[in-house]
Amino acid sequence: MDQYPEGFTPFLDFLCRKYTIDPKRVFIEYSSNPPPPVQGSRPGFYDGLLSYRRKDGQLEFLITVFKIAQDPLLTLGHEFAHLVEDLRLGSVDKQLGPPDDAREKKFDEQAGRDLLEFGIGNRTGE
Repeated sequence: MDQYPEGFTPFLDFLCRKYTIDPKRVFIEYSSNPPPPVQGSRPGFYDGLLSYRRKDGQLEFLITVFKIAQDPLLTLGHEFAHLVEDLRLGSVDKQLGPPDDAREKKFDEQAGRDLLEFGIGNRTGE
């Protein structure tokens, strides 16, 4: 089993609490596998992916962060922001497609705010 980066699982726990997502339904993988190429005309690879499955009538979520990610916690937060919005919109069965730059930027910004809040919370002993 791969070792997670420092703070990875505590950050996931924080996100689940903050957004009231059942942590028993969210799984994470820190993968050394090669990531898929970005869909569309932009060169590059995905740093992380969010996938879903139904098990016993319940949705379960898998957030995969690839080891090529420059900032694994930011990638985790970004994919979690996708999860939160997908649940809010009821759109969990989407296929992987070309990135929407404005939407991706919004998720990066949310992940950055969540990381900052997580860091401040840890430093103050919360």
